[in-house]
Amino acid sequence: MDLLTQIRDDMAFEGNIWKSYLYRFLMKLELWLPIWVVYLQKQRGFSLTQITMLDVPFFLLIVLAEVPTGAIADRFGRRFSLMLGSALIAVAFFIFGIADSYFVILISWTAWGFGMTFQSGADQAILYDSLKQIGREHDFERINSRIWALTSLAALLAILIGAPIAQATSFTVPIFLSVGIAALAIPVAFFMHEPRGEHDESRDQYFQTLARGIRQAWGQPTLRYIIAYSGVLVAATYTPLVFQQPFLNHHGIGTGNLGFWQAPIRGVGILSALAAHRFLSRMGQRGALFALPVTLALCYVALAGIDHAWAFGAFLGVGLVAGAGNPILATYVNKRIPSERRATILSVQSVAGNFALAGSQPIAGLIADHLGLRALFLAAGVTTLVLMSAILVLWSRAETEEQAELDELNRALYGREQARDAVAAS
Repeated sequence: MDLLTQIRDDMAFEGNIWKSYLYRFLMKLELWLPIWVVYLQKQRGFSLTQITMLDVPFFLLIVLAEVPTGAIADRFGRRFSLMLGSALIAVAFFIFGIADSYFVILISWTAWGFGMTFQSGADQAILYDSLKQIGREHDFERINSRIWALTSLAALLAILIGAPIAQATSFTVPIFLSVGIAALAIPVAFFMHEPRGEHDESRDQYFQTLARGIRQAWGQPTLRYIIAYSGVLVAATYTPLVFQQPFLNHHGIGTGNLGFWQAPIRGVGILSALAAHRFLSRMGQRGALFALPVTLALCYVALAGIDHAWAFGAFLGVGLVAGAGNPILATYVNKRIPSERRATILSVQSVAGNFALAGSQPIAGLIADHLGLRALFLAAGVTTLVLMSAILVLWSRAETEEQAELDELNRALYGREQARDAVAAS
């Protein structure tokens, strides 16, 4: 390779950095987010059960489509995978905006999840490989953290902007604007420079890796219980958040103000994620893990017991747990498993969360439709506290037993060293 070609390639790989920023920002600027539940209720006439049922194939598909979409990314390139993902999502949003049949909207929702799997991993892979090509792979964590902050800002802006647009025009306008924004990400991906790299076989072995991870996690009680805890926490946090918009609508909050009420929850989540390490250092691992379900239970009991719009403030506590939960759990898991098993166990943890959401969403919708939102929040609070407390008791017992075994092993090793030293001294 001549010097001029090398310089051009290096400049192209440098360009992939800012294009990654722009691509992720556009894909997270989803203006329909603050109004989608109310849109389906008011304009399409769907029940909360029907709405939450949309998420069942969505979360299951995210797990099951990892292998075929990963194979496409490996065969045709990460850039192509990102373009295809953006195109699918743009089409899904368009169908979502025009369809009045539940079956067609279910197809659009499934297409959205399928599009997300084409993006999953490919966006980070092209960024990391680009940095590696120019000798800057050590900057990946810093740049990826900035991208996370930027995408969080995009989601926050979408919540603030989308609802007033819907109020001034119609529910479908922010949806169609989201179509255009997602479509803008296609040329951004097209003009990325595909890094040279070897075929990644990790996706080909996804199900084998997942099965091995389940066996490994099940064989270690502390990890078994913490993964169960993680799955319940994901469902207990994100499932009730779906009902923010119906709650506000029930209390007379207009469409234009929906975003202003929901935005602080997103903001609290961002701040709590950034401050999670301080909370963990003060509370300790055990204290932090017990504090999360207690906080959620108190928030849901407040939402169930106070029949006023300002009870919505309890969702701030839910946002706090949503932001802090993942860093707290990641700290525990990453400290407890060796590097060669880390990706495997984290995959199992992610799958547990997706399956928990797929199961909890329709149940929550049924309760809300038949018994009301207050009954739903009460059920969420009680279930969260009971289930997560029971899991934590089992986890705490396993931790104690594991530590006792470790102490016994250390005492045995120390005794052998003492005996060896005594023999050597004699």
